[in-house]
Amino acid sequence: MRRADAVVHIAAWWAFLFVLNLMFISTVSTLELAVGAGAGVLAAVAAWAVRRASGTGGNRGGPWARALLAWPGAVLADTGRLAGATIAALRGREVKSGIREVKLRKGTGSAWASALLSATPGAYVVDVSPGVAGFGDTLTIHVLGDTTTALERVLTGGER
Repeated sequence: MRRADAVVHIAAWWAFLFVLNLMFISTVSTLELAVGAGAGVLAAVAAWAVRRASGTGGNRGGPWARALLAWPGAVLADTGRLAGATIAALRGREVKSGIREVKLRKGTGSAWASALLSATPGAYVVDVSPGVAGFGDTLTIHVLGDTTTALERVLTGGER
């Protein structure tokens, strides 16, 4: 069953990427189709490998779904905080930032959680420490300010 899941996952990614490539090429030729198909296979296998490495295991609607929904709001909030920090720095005021550790909730893959946090203007993952049995990994993050975003609360289960 795992092999069938992998084949379906890779085939779905390949189809999506191949169609996306077709939309962006100017002239549809045999060479373009062959290159697009080959690159699509490589990228689809890479996407499948990332999913396996992230520990999501194909669960649907798990912590990653809530985190994806919280991510746009975190980007907007962090962009506002970054703008405020830039204005404060230009006026000669001190801007708060620092390093802190956050413990991910159990079942939250540290790979995709790190990618989501680092894709916001207000946080960057510096280190990942594996959790002990039954507990989530610990992320060391550099943050702007001292407030916790909604994305961080989703990833940690509200804990810091």
